[in-house]
Amino acid sequence: MAAPGGAAETPEEGQGLVLGRLEEEALKRRERLKALRQRTLQNKDSGERENKIPRQEEEDEEPVKHKEIKLRNYEPKDEELKKRKLPPGKPASVEDTVKDQLEAAKPEPIIDEVDLANLAPRKPDW
Repeated sequence: MAAPGGAAETPEEGQGLVLGRLEEEALKRRERLKALRQRTLQNKDSGERENKIPRQEEEDEEPVKHKEIKLRNYEPKDEELKKRKLPPGKPASVEDTVKDQLEAAKPEPIIDEVDLANLAPRKPDW
């Protein structure tokens, strides 16, 4: 069927429009990637890091403090490291916790007497 105005669009032309748009988007993406690559190369050459969050230059930067080394299981040979060795740990007392758990696990007698009439199944016509 002909479209209004006398021009007919074939399936090949419809696909050409879609492919043309996709090619244009691909070219735009390539250009963005090239620009990003050039920017990162320029930053590497100049020695700057690219941060996503800009730093505020007004803040005073504190030097990074390293954590104190705690040697628990390691026997150092160096005298300075021997000063940092921690004394051996003592196990915690768990007797109270175990007693509480054992008492909670003991079953309490619910019924002292068992009535046999309640245990027997009833007849359907009862």
